[in-house]
Amino acid sequence: MARPKMSDYAICSISVACVRQAADDNAVLTTQVLFGEPIRVIERKKRDWYRIECLWDNVKGWIDPKQFHFLKASETRFIEASSTFALEHLHGLISPNGAIPISIGSNLYNCDGINVKLPFGNCQYSGQIVSVAQSNGSLKLLTNIAKRYLHCPHMKGGRSIMGLDATGYVQMVYKLMGISLPRDCAGQALLGVDVGFAGQGEPGDLAFFEKENGVISHVGIVIEKNMVIHVYGKVRIDHLDQQGIFNKTKKRYLFKLRTLRRIATFS
Repeated sequence: MARPKMSDYAICSISVACVRQAADDNAVLTTQVLFGEPIRVIERKKRDWYRIECLWDNVKGWIDPKQFHFLKASETRFIEASSTFALEHLHGLISPNGAIPISIGSNLYNCDGINVKLPFGNCQYSGQIVSVAQSNGSLKLLTNIAKRYLHCPHMKGGRSIMGLDATGYVQMVYKLMGISLPRDCAGQALLGVDVGFAGQGEPGDLAFFEKENGVISHVGIVIEKNMVIHVYGKVRIDHLDQQGIFNKTKKRYLFKLRTLRRIATFS
């Protein structure tokens, strides 16, 4: 029997894999791939490093291929977007080879609430999950998901519960609501419609902030009237007004407000 042909697609088979700017463990972290998320191989110049593209936001970089399961041609259905995700901070997925600790936001393909069918075997996940089909644009769910990340530390390039940056945080919260966002502030700020003044913002709106030169450099989620949840040292909730984010502990503004954008309506 002929050996099944491998495709140029793979899914992350560990808790979280790093995507770097160069083929070097010391290179800058560009982004991260969570368990079950799919990537496409662009080139295989080096045996231990592959240049890839993240399929949900088109970010490119270098990965260690040992941290991925490369799909056979018959398994490429797994590159399609998952509709069920892990909701626990960190919980074990029981696989044929033992428990894999996966974090919030990991893809759970073909999940019936317990059983998860993956190309490398049937697994079980007993933690809380979130299903896009059941979320139905729930504002309560959005708020709960956003707050689950409270106190998660800042890490430039991160997207996991162990560390993430401002855009990675917003991208992950919206992912769990079934909405795909770009990885960077500039791309996120092009989506949706302009809301206007801070006082007109509604929970779920994205607040964008600018540097002195006018470049958008920070983003957060309006969590309730005049409050924003964002990453500043850690995921935190601060006061939001027409000038920007005011930190009551430091008694000063942290970021200057540029615009509010409504990406979706929640109820």
